[in-house]
Amino acid sequence: MAPTLAVPPVVRFPGPPVDDGSAARPVPGHNRWHPDIPAVAEVITGGSVRMECQGREPGEDAVLCGPLVVVGAEPGDVIVVDVLGVGRSDGVYAPHGHPGVIGCAPATLSPAGEAPGDPVADGGILLGRLRAGQPEFARAAAESVRSEARGREIGGCGIARLGTSSRILLPVHVRGAKLSVGDLHFPAGAADDCRFEGRPGWIDLRVNLTRRGVERFNVTGPLLMAGPM
Repeated sequence: MAPTLAVPPVVRFPGPPVDDGSAARPVPGHNRWHPDIPAVAEVITGGSVRMECQGREPGEDAVLCGPLVVVGAEPGDVIVVDVLGVGRSDGVYAPHGHPGVIGCAPATLSPAGEAPGDPVADGGILLGRLRAGQPEFARAAAESVRSEARGREIGGCGIARLGTSSRILLPVHVRGAKLSVGDLHFPAGAADDCRFEGRPGWIDLRVNLTRRGVERFNVTGPLLMAGPM
């Protein structure tokens, strides 16, 4: 599978522009979950970030933007992710935007009932900065799981519409959390469009870290608190 856009996902941070005159940082996307996919950027607790995501055609795997390391996050912690805004790349007003997929990198690679890897689609596997030909790529590709197939470990619009003012609590499974997001949807009103293609767009997130949140608050899977749509 080829990415649906020639332009790669982009991570933007508030603050002064980088040397090229832009605050944007193009990054390679990934359409599989694996704990060894290298991070593309870091954010401190309380920090905010814009993640610009590619579109998705029906039946294809979502190409996610990330992973984003949350500085200081360790397994057993919880990250609290607030959705500050969601918009279309073409500038068309879309007040009901929300991500189809959001989550942290898994520690284990194969959820119950799901075999790792996907022999049919191996040629289209994207692992971010792990590239075909690198020694680590073949192993990670064989162990990886499709971007939309993490079951209870991943939040998305199949469970709740996570638009502006939504909050997501995500358990941390690996050091740094490695947060990724993608497959943005922009329905008209209350229409359910999660089965259809995702559109290119951006999502602004604020991330806070809660130490030992799994133990303290019994957060064992994504806790989704949808905002008003």
